[in-house]
Amino acid sequence: MALQRLPKPIFVSKNIKIFFLKNDKESLRISISKKNFKLAVSRNLIKRRIKEVFRINDLNKNDVNELMVFKPFLLLSYQEASFEICKAVKS
Repeated sequence: MALQRLPKPIFVSKNIKIFFLKNDKESLRISISKKNFKLAVSRNLIKRRIKEVFRINDLNKNDVNELMVFKPFLLLSYQEASFEICKAVKS
């Protein structure tokens, strides 16, 4: 996979960054750094939580393609994370 430059994020917080990529598939890509989250178990947990938030709140129809997660995200409860993701995507 070739590295590509990401455009400016459409939402930025200390926990997540959201990007919109124009010529990309309509699927959601979740990027979690191995540097911040050493265990695959924690990376997979975060990915499952984010996918579940998108599924329950029906956010798949919005123009979000790339979501980057940072270290403080793991400290959030599921409800706090859900609220922040919904706020970010709907803004």
